[in-house]
Amino acid sequence: MNAAEVAVLAALHPNHTLTATQIRQTATLTSWRTRNALAQLESRGLIMPSRPRGRWRISARGRAALMTKGKRFA
Repeated sequence: MNAAEVAVLAALHPNHTLTATQIRQTATLTSWRTRNALAQLESRGLIMPSRPRGRWRISARGRAALMTKGKRFA
């Protein structure tokens, strides 16, 4: 997991449901890095799309990954 992915997970933790734009602003990432991190995290089941469409939320697996691997980036 890279720093951008950790920043996205942290923005969604503990139970936020945010758009990609809100995540980008909260995590202070570029649009490209945000989209790339969202795609990678979703492919690994660490985040999931939410309703209304275009929003994301962290999964239980993502919370566990943030707690264990996120410490390296703190």
